[in-house]
Amino acid sequence: MKNILVIAALAAVISACTTQAQNQAQAAEPKEVQAEAAQAVEYQNTVFATGPLAAAAEAKLSFKTGGIIAQVMVREGQKVRKGQLLAKLELDEIQAQSQQADLGEEQAAITLDNARLALQLAERDFRNVSGLYADSVATLEQLENVEVQLNNAKNQLAAAEKGLAFSQQGVEVAQFNLRYSSIVAPADGIILRQFAEVNELVGPGTPIFMFGSRKEAQVVKVAVTDKDIIHLNLGDPATIQFDAYPLVEFAGNVRELAGAADPFTGTYQVEIELEPQARTLVNGFVGSVTIYTQQKTPLISIPVDGLLKADGEMGEVMLIEEGKARLRPIGIHHIEDEELLLREGLQAGEVVITAGASYLEEGDLVKPADQ
Repeated sequence: MKNILVIAALAAVISACTTQAQNQAQAAEPKEVQAEAAQAVEYQNTVFATGPLAAAAEAKLSFKTGGIIAQVMVREGQKVRKGQLLAKLELDEIQAQSQQADLGEEQAAITLDNARLALQLAERDFRNVSGLYADSVATLEQLENVEVQLNNAKNQLAAAEKGLAFSQQGVEVAQFNLRYSSIVAPADGIILRQFAEVNELVGPGTPIFMFGSRKEAQVVKVAVTDKDIIHLNLGDPATIQFDAYPLVEFAGNVRELAGAADPFTGTYQVEIELEPQARTLVNGFVGSVTIYTQQKTPLISIPVDGLLKADGEMGEVMLIEEGKARLRPIGIHHIEDEELLLREGLQAGEVVITAGASYLEEGDLVKPADQ
């Protein structure tokens, strides 16, 4: 019996030692994980914004003079040609003013003619009396009287000349007002908005139409923050998308940068000019704009799956260093699609675990699955 017990005890010891040796052997084998080397990249900074589509050259059209609108010949959205009549005022009052100015000019011309005749008479009288005075026939008082009359005639002529010039200016103003009692298209374009209707009384300079020129390109006007405006330059390329064409990207470039912030919003307006294209784009479409700046930043790229945890702009990944798993803090710059772009924490070529890191502890033996 004793021999049987001894043999059983030895067998148990041998079995335990064998199991421990197997566990140690298994623990010494590296665990397979998915891994990928970090890559150095040049990241082109981008600015995202949204804004409405508009004509590059927009103008508010108005009457030079006030009055009652007699006719409106166009409607919103209508395309017009240069010189086309768009609207006009009731002309009765303005024509009466023009006629009154013409009459004033005629009267001033008559007054000028009379002043010239009066000067001729005064000069003749002065010559006659001067001759008589030299012959001691006329007195000094008589000579002085005709001299005063001569000077007065000269002054009357000068006043008549100024009066005629003033009347002629009045005629020009009346004709100008008559001419600008109608609104014509300054160029080929489109009526974007109409602000007044027939029979409305409008004052001088009151906007009647918002006009957009067709000679100029269309632009998307967006507002960006101070952090974005410092990266932008004239000519920066951009892509624009509209809901009306969800699968189409329109090309454009930055044509104008605001020099000062909007006092109400604190943002800066940027205009992106669209390149010529055949599709119909209506002013007012809201475009989603991506501007590609000239500034490029050297960064490190790893798959986003390699990120273990993140807190704001800081995060943590697990590397393979000398066959062992090692945790490494990182600084996150940007996440784009499936890439995690880092500003600090890794060097190009370092191997990051992209799958299986959550089952590891720091210091575990690991190897990439493809090795």
